[in-house]
Amino acid sequence: MVSQVRDRVATTDAQGRRIKLFPSEVPKNGFWKRLRFKLQWALIAIYLIVPWLTLNGHPVLQIDLEHRRFSVLGVLFFAHEMPNLVFVVLTGLLFIALMTAIFGRIWCGWSCPQTVFLEQVFRPIERFLIGDHFAQRALSQAPWSVRKVSLQTAKWLCFTMVALILSHSFLGYFVGGPSSFQYLTTSPSLHPVAFFWVWLLVLVVLFDFGWFREQFCLIACPYGRFQSVMMDEHSLFLAYDEKRKDCIECNKCVTVCPTGIDVRNGLQFECIACTACADACDSVMLKIGKPTKLIGYGSMKSLQGMAPKVFRGRTWVYATLMCISLGFLIVRLSQRVELQSEVQRAVGKPYELVELNGETFVLNQFKIRYYNLDWSVHQAGVALSARVGSRAELIQGAYQTNQIESGKSEEQQFFIKIPLSEFHAMEVKSLAVETYWQGRTTQQINEVVLMGPDVK
Repeated sequence: MVSQVRDRVATTDAQGRRIKLFPSEVPKNGFWKRLRFKLQWALIAIYLIVPWLTLNGHPVLQIDLEHRRFSVLGVLFFAHEMPNLVFVVLTGLLFIALMTAIFGRIWCGWSCPQTVFLEQVFRPIERFLIGDHFAQRALSQAPWSVRKVSLQTAKWLCFTMVALILSHSFLGYFVGGPSSFQYLTTSPSLHPVAFFWVWLLVLVVLFDFGWFREQFCLIACPYGRFQSVMMDEHSLFLAYDEKRKDCIECNKCVTVCPTGIDVRNGLQFECIACTACADACDSVMLKIGKPTKLIGYGSMKSLQGMAPKVFRGRTWVYATLMCISLGFLIVRLSQRVELQSEVQRAVGKPYELVELNGETFVLNQFKIRYYNLDWSVHQAGVALSARVGSRAELIQGAYQTNQIESGKSEEQQFFIKIPLSEFHAMEVKSLAVETYWQGRTTQQINEVVLMGPDVK
């Protein structure tokens, strides 16, 4: 009979010491195992390939901290555009909340890097070098010997090689795949900062996947703690159908569990919904000629014989908030201009009167700041719009171009000169100042207000 009461997590004994787990391998012909294998190796391939991909000659995804710019699908963003990132993160969090409310911890068991790399890379290396879970447990409990030292050394060397690959791939998201490979083949003294972070990440990977393992999910990861806030009686989880009375107490579901729990005790925060227990149970049911899916995806409602609701108050709220956040993001991105300019009145006197060739002119001083949010260097200049139709002139910087580097901004001073008589005759004392970028047909127009003496 399975106990329904626990006073500690499955990986801790009565004295609070850690119980090291050696989960057995999931049956190779398991339905969920085959599906999970394909999906998780696709995710690994994406992780390794993305730093090398380009779109229109630019990285598909790169976080260039040195130049404080970010490339997403070949589009360049800069640090001052961080408000856009707020909507990206918020949309992602709400999407995870929505998926959790419907499918439970599907992220943990299917897509989380902790699960993907541990189950598809590190555990298979152990099984290849040491053997099944019985051999691993025996080696761990055996006294140190030449065989144990050799096997452990081989294991940790393989782990280190994998950690180096993962770390350099992670570095590629910041410097690009080609640059990351170049760093690998050159002296560390040429790139000391990158060398430091790569090896720090290697140590973190070795600690996590080589020793900490399921403790990360139980202790460090916050998602497992607040998942209960997002789930209700309609949310899916790996459920044991106790009403069938088909369990033969083989404990296969326990031995394959990567967090050491007994799924028959009901929903537990340690469960990452990896479906290992479902595949193990199905393999036993097939052998004894009983129906499968004694353990499978279900909800508290389905266990009571009722159909779970996908569309309900909780999911509608998450979906609505996600759509709102995504809508704000789309609007902001659609209004984004790569080549920008901003005209402001210069600090100082609002205007000056000057005499030129016997005529009085009103002089207004302005400053313009150019922003280049494009990948390329662009030249920019400022001029009065051809639609002005007056004797107003732009001087000291008129038609002068400025070379603006990618991600940089530059400021230029200019004056607008207009005859005093024409200034007094203007009904609306504003002019259109036009910014032009060489190589671009689009131009930005800024309205400026002229100041001068009152009409007497």
